[in-house]
Amino acid sequence: MNDDVRTLIYGTIIGFFVVVLSWLSIIYISACGFTLTCYRASPLVIRTPIPTLIPAHPVNTSNAQSPAEFDRCQVSATDMIGAWVTAGSPETDAFPFTDVNGDPCEGTFAADIQHLFVDNSIWYKGAIGCVSCHNAEQTDRNGGLDLTSYAGILAGAQNKDILANGNWDSSLLHDVLLVHGLVPAGHSPDVPPVNPVYLYAGSHAAEASVTATPSP
Repeated sequence: MNDDVRTLIYGTIIGFFVVVLSWLSIIYISACGFTLTCYRASPLVIRTPIPTLIPAHPVNTSNAQSPAEFDRCQVSATDMIGAWVTAGSPETDAFPFTDVNGDPCEGTFAADIQHLFVDNSIWYKGAIGCVSCHNAEQTDRNGGLDLTSYAGILAGAQNKDILANGNWDSSLLHDVLLVHGLVPAGHSPDVPPVNPVYLYAGSHAAEASVTATPSP
């Protein structure tokens, strides 16, 4: 083999390696830049040995507060009625009360008081509404107290100390709710009063004043 052929073979081999190295260099530079550590590569994903499990049972949200309840004031039912009586028992005007956090709030008879006498299961689970006995028809059982409407309450207050002219501690409502215990058949002095019943009612006084301000 003469020198020319040998030179051609060696030149071809060297040229092949030069092309391959150039191609690899171009790929490396485009992926990693001019550095020995390739920071442009995809970040390392660290996986846990056990995948995150989805709870087998749905989360119970039955006790979650609705947005409407979140904006209202939490107060005991008896404190709410007491604030209404102390304020002079207004029918349509808002009356002030204080929530469990000591913040000033406002409520009305129609929205916050009347349903406490009408609805079932207010004072304890399974309790019948007060108006089941204290209505205009059950005269032998209502004790002269008609709680079905504001007019009925006011008429009873003219004959008995139901509201005690705004003195809550001396009113008949106070004795019935806080002194005499409530039982399925009504109320009894032999049964101790139940724990306070808390509810969401009224609205914060600041929010109520902003809402009541007419827009320009």
